[in-house]
Amino acid sequence: MKEEFLLFRMSGVLYGVRLSKVREIATYPDKITSLPNNPAWALGVINMRGEVVPVIDFRRKFSATQPVCDKEAIIIAMKLPNDRATAIAADGVETIAEIDPASLRIASDMGNGLDPRYLEGLARYHGEMISVINVDVMLDIREI
Repeated sequence: MKEEFLLFRMSGVLYGVRLSKVREIATYPDKITSLPNNPAWALGVINMRGEVVPVIDFRRKFSATQPVCDKEAIIIAMKLPNDRATAIAADGVETIAEIDPASLRIASDMGNGLDPRYLEGLARYHGEMISVINVDVMLDIREI
């Protein structure tokens, strides 16, 4: 049975998350407030409808490339267990796609900085490979 996934780009690479995990999409990275002693991949926090939401720099979480969070960046807030929310900064949203979760293939650790535990698997969409993110693991706020 197919499910809907939100597809977005980061550094030219196509990623996906289950649409059921997406809480809100916004475009206000200039309102991110930095916090002291955060890991390098934590941009800070934003206020989303009265809730303080941590924002993760997707590029730094997955690799050593330098972040480019500018006014064109998109903030995608995700629903996590216990009604928590954490957001990621991405380059832009592509589309919503239907993908059969049974078609996801396990990714191996290829030493490129992408920790395979952050992935549910890999899928193909219109001839392009999608890295489907395991939101609950990648955005585990206990790491911040």
